[in-house]
Amino acid sequence: MKAINARPEIDEDCRARYEAYEREHWRELEQCVSLANLSLQEVMLHAPAFIRRREMARLLAHYELFRLIAEMPGSIAELGVYLGAGFFTWSKLLETFNPGDRGRKVYGFESCAGYESFAPQDGACRPWVDRLIGSMQPGEEYLQRMVTLHNNDNFLRGVERCKLIKGDICATVEEFARNALGTRLSLLYFDVNLFAPTLAGLRHLYPLVLSGGVVAFNAYGSPPWEGEGQAIEGYFAEIGQPVPRMQKFAFSIYPNAYFVKP
Repeated sequence: MKAINARPEIDEDCRARYEAYEREHWRELEQCVSLANLSLQEVMLHAPAFIRRREMARLLAHYELFRLIAEMPGSIAELGVYLGAGFFTWSKLLETFNPGDRGRKVYGFESCAGYESFAPQDGACRPWVDRLIGSMQPGEEYLQRMVTLHNNDNFLRGVERCKLIKGDICATVEEFARNALGTRLSLLYFDVNLFAPTLAGLRHLYPLVLSGGVVAFNAYGSPPWEGEGQAIEGYFAEIGQPVPRMQKFAFSIYPNAYFVKP
């Protein structure tokens, strides 16, 4: 009898068709930009005309998460910054809705090394990301310059709102928590997908999340990311609590799950 496997198989034909669609979409968009002779400034000033539906959904989901913590104290931490789509969104939302509250920061934890150090608990996810290993490395200089650019666009120019914390996330979250000096979190966002950084983030940062704060995960319950689920369920078993009731926004695949801390 053939074993039942809940993991999705990699359908190479389906993947090829989707990648062809992606290439066609971006090629057509580039041609539209070229046809209108648009500069980067013009594209960014009219960004809603160029953003895809799924990225718009992600932006709206981030806004809905922020609404849940807008009137709370506490900073925001994101694990897994990559190019900063989430990290800088949190910064802009705080600057828009809480411009006078300079105590609320956005901390972005990023290894700048891409996917690496798969644990046995990560299961069979590696074939899904093999082509990304070594490529998802944003570069420290890029991120630091983007941080400076965003902080210079703040309500109070140059006054720090977002801060990049570079290095192995398993180590940097521990050091951050050890030197928290009263820092508390209203939102803890995981975009790392793998077992080890997710477990480390929960162990060291979840105790800093205020009651009523939000914890969100990009890949919980989403095959093939077995490691994130193992880390979440293992952590709550460690502290003798049930896994919190997870929710999600029906209109967006990101985050795949979030909960409000009791």
